[in-house]
Amino acid sequence: MQKARQYELIHIVAPESTEEMVADLQTQVEDVVSRFDAKIEKTENWGKRKLAYDIGSFNEGIYILNLISGPIDKVAEMVSEIERRLRVDDRVIRYLVVRVDEAYRVAERLTSRRSRDRARRRQARGLPPEVAKIESRSDHESPKINEESKTETPVEEANNG
Repeated sequence: MQKARQYELIHIVAPESTEEMVADLQTQVEDVVSRFDAKIEKTENWGKRKLAYDIGSFNEGIYILNLISGPIDKVAEMVSEIERRLRVDDRVIRYLVVRVDEAYRVAERLTSRRSRDRARRRQARGLPPEVAKIESRSDHESPKINEESKTETPVEEANNG
């Protein structure tokens, strides 16, 4: 059984907010999270971006993403407390809290099922088991032709001869 749940918190702060105001808001979120024995695993400040549509008088805002994980028995209270604090703060234009641990688990199940099916098909064809390979950019680029190793084709030899 799972003992922790993960949530993504994305909130948009008014564009005229200073770095100190954003840091103060982040500190408030961290205080609430730590009070409920949870932790913030990742914080990303996406910076000032244009909104898809105007919210009130705002057409842009500062986006902040937090990945929060906490114990199952306290996480509901924590999420409602974070939402309450963001709702009453005038600096916050919008916020959204989404549970993501279930989505991650479903994606992992699909990935493992696909790899099992791939291994089963390879075995049925009589091929050796697939070796895990690391993809790099060079795998996706077209091969370069070495200019020195070019040989003349018969047509070019006839024209030169």
